[in-house]
Amino acid sequence: MGFELRILCLSCYVKSYHFMRILIVGPKSWENQALTETAKKRGHFVLRSPLHEISLLVKNNNLEAWRHGKKLEKFDVCLVRGISPFLAKAKTLARYLDFLGVKVVDQELCDKDYEFDKMFTFFGFFQAGLPCIDTMQFSTFEELSRYLIKIPEPIVIKDICGMHSREVFSFKTKQELLKFFSTKKNTVKQFLIQKKVDADYYFRVLVVGGQALGAMRRMSFFHPKRKQVPLDGRSEKAELTDELKNLAVTAAAAVNADIAGVDIIFDGKTPKLLEVNRSPKFKRFTSVMSVNVADMIIEYLDKL
Repeated sequence: MGFELRILCLSCYVKSYHFMRILIVGPKSWENQALTETAKKRGHFVLRSPLHEISLLVKNNNLEAWRHGKKLEKFDVCLVRGISPFLAKAKTLARYLDFLGVKVVDQELCDKDYEFDKMFTFFGFFQAGLPCIDTMQFSTFEELSRYLIKIPEPIVIKDICGMHSREVFSFKTKQELLKFFSTKKNTVKQFLIQKKVDADYYFRVLVVGGQALGAMRRMSFFHPKRKQVPLDGRSEKAELTDELKNLAVTAAAAVNADIAGVDIIFDGKTPKLLEVNRSPKFKRFTSVMSVNVADMIIEYLDKL
C-alpha cells in the first residue's frame, strides 16, 4: 500500500471515529452497566453516578455540579435514567449541563415546565390526538366520590410517578376502590384511575431516537396465571406491525421522549396507549428480541 493511500485510510478512520465523554446519571442497574460497558468498548469515556451523589453548588455567582469532591465538567453527553423521586434536582442539573453545551437525554428535562408524572404524558397524547385508555386523576377524596358513578368497572389505579409496575392495584368494584382510599384520603391525588381493559397481554415497543427497535408481547400485570409463570416466560417476541410501530413512534414524539418504552394494549380491536416510560428497562427486551439495545442507545448518542 502506497504512502498516500495509507494516509487517506487513516484520515477516513479518524473522521469516522467520534470520541465522547459521557455522563450517565442513574442508579446501579443491569441497563446502566450495559450502557457503560458498551460505550467503553466503543472507546468513549464514561462516568456513571446516581443522582443523589451529585451536589449542586452556587459559587461566585456560578452554578456548579460536584461529585466526590470533583467538579463535573467537560462532558459531551449526559444520559439521565431513573430520576424519581429527585425530579427538581434532575431538572436543575439537566438545565445546567444544557447551558454548558452538553447534550442532555432526555432533552425534555431541560424544559422548565416539564413534570414527571403519567398524567403529563396523557396530555401529550391528547394534544397529538392519539388513542389512549380512559384515565382520571382526582385532587380530593370528595371529588372522587362525586364522580364515582361515571367510572367503569373493573378499575385499575397507578401511582402517578410510579415505574416498573410498582404501586399498581386492581379493584372489581367502586366500593373496593372507595375502601382502599377511605383510610388514606390524602393519597387520592397520587394515583391515576384507569379503565381496566379485558386483555391478558399488552405490547412493549422500544423507541430510540424516533426508531422502533421491535415489539414484545408481555403478560398483563393482572393476568390470572401471572404468578404461576416464571419471570422469563412472561414476555415473548411479537411482530412489529405498522400499526404498533406508527403508534409507538408517534407517542414517543408527542411527549418528546428520546428513548421510550411505549406500552400499547388492544381494547377490542383498537390499539390504545397505556403509557410511555421515559427510562425503560431493557434487559428482557435485549434477551427476548435478540437486539443489542445498549449499543443502539450509544449509537444514537454518538449521532447527536
